[in-house]
Amino acid sequence: MMKLIKIIDEQTKKCEVALNENPDEKTLAYYTAQGFAEGEWELGYDGVPYVKGHAPVPPVPTMEEQKAKRAAAYAMDVDPITAHIQRLRDEAEPDEEKIAALISERAEKVAAIREKYPYPEN
Repeated sequence: MMKLIKIIDEQTKKCEVALNENPDEKTLAYYTAQGFAEGEWELGYDGVPYVKGHAPVPPVPTMEEQKAKRAAAYAMDVDPITAHIQRLRDEAEPDEEKIAALISERAEKVAAIREKYPYPEN
């Protein structure tokens, strides 16, 4: 596998990448003439390739961003369970075992959301 990179920004180490399973000598010569050389690369969080070890670290999300992400996750994963619990409680003879299981499941989902979207410190 041909893995060639060409640095396009010396400061940030952004690069172009050329990949080829079975390159012939003409292909290698073309890319070499274009300034490509063997090297390792990684994809940054911004979708841009960088020389390996130079990809930028994603910025820490703000409190508002995390609140929005949590709210969306709660609406998608927690609210349906809460609605199901309420429907079961509205029955003439509620199934307390099922309700307890759903409450436990909901608590696990809430804990997972809090872990996935922690609020920034300060």
